[in-house]
Amino acid sequence: MATSPLPTGKSYSVRKQRLLLIGGGHAHLFVLEALRKRQPAWRDQLEVSLVTRDLRTPYSGMLPGLIAGHYRCAEAHVDLQPLAAAAGVALAQATVDRFDPVRRRAYAGGREWPFDMVSLDIGSTPPLAEVPGAATYALGVKPIEEFLGSWRDLQGRMDTLARPVHVVIAGGGAGGVEVALAMAWRLAAWRHRVRWSLVTSGELLPGYPRRTARLAARHLADAGIGLKTGAAVSAVEEGKLYFADGSGAGFDGLVWATGAAPQPWVAASGLSCSDDGFVLINRQLQSVSHPHVFAAGDIASSQQDYRPKAGVFAVRQGPVLADNLLRYASGQRLSAYRPQRDYLSLISTGRRHAIANWHGLAFEGDWVWRLKDRIDMRFIERFSIPSGSVRPESGQGQAQRRR
Repeated sequence: MATSPLPTGKSYSVRKQRLLLIGGGHAHLFVLEALRKRQPAWRDQLEVSLVTRDLRTPYSGMLPGLIAGHYRCAEAHVDLQPLAAAAGVALAQATVDRFDPVRRRAYAGGREWPFDMVSLDIGSTPPLAEVPGAATYALGVKPIEEFLGSWRDLQGRMDTLARPVHVVIAGGGAGGVEVALAMAWRLAAWRHRVRWSLVTSGELLPGYPRRTARLAARHLADAGIGLKTGAAVSAVEEGKLYFADGSGAGFDGLVWATGAAPQPWVAASGLSCSDDGFVLINRQLQSVSHPHVFAAGDIASSQQDYRPKAGVFAVRQGPVLADNLLRYASGQRLSAYRPQRDYLSLISTGRRHAIANWHGLAFEGDWVWRLKDRIDMRFIERFSIPSGSVRPESGQGQAQRRR
């Protein structure tokens, strides 16, 4: 407890405020960085805890490269243990399943974490529940660790397959295109054993310049990936999916890489949410209904500035979120987050090659992939704590040696 002298001359025990971080997403990496760099300023005010499902945070921008085999797993993840330890943050591995913003409690597997203020950065998952059978028979690209486990299993079985298999990727956005091309590139040596298809309810890469879609379609064709547009999946059963027009297609594996859905406990908590269940926030990244609740990344939706669910916005929100959490704890005026209107979008094409989109222009090349690689690796390096450099204080986060 901190001791604060009051005007009477007596000393009273003042409890530190409890800040709870739920989720190890991209924005919370910036919060941990700020807590590490600004420890003297908040140490006497706050007790900070991080509750996260995964102890290693995957960087979403590097997922296609990881699938394609261009990166090792450790190169595309941030180890949260040394990062939390360096920041003086208590770390717990758990999956929150219930949240009470009024009683100020978060719950996971019979455990609970009280808080005075809280920040949510838990991402999203593909909306499998929206299509009958999809949750049972399709594999979502998120959670990423679960997807990667199944992907490694498929690679290990390629030489033992009794017959050629058909893998379908549902989703014609950037994520679906990148995943399809990365998988096909990684298994190019087994092209005679696997057939690929990409299906999408609308056109390919909606919202991107048409030149980008044409370039992507060419890369899909070169990789032997069949493309079916205007094909909304209406139902899935074992080994078969059905489209809204009544037609169907068989599959041996179905990867779901379209849309975004929140965890059910978010809307059930009583927080003000959008119609699709994401936390409604203001420009200060606060819940519009509970100002002691902050949210960033995919789990949040802004009332003033709608933007698509993309990692670039979580990254840009991170420094503002970190600053506002510390400002809120000390009663200072909060800063506003204003998202950029346009941003550089880089779509990898399986091999070490990528398509760039910038202010309506589209261009491609190996040099674009090298640019993407430098940007991604710089992000990972920023949040990597060197081995042996962390000396956590008693009761705080615990460091773990990096392999």
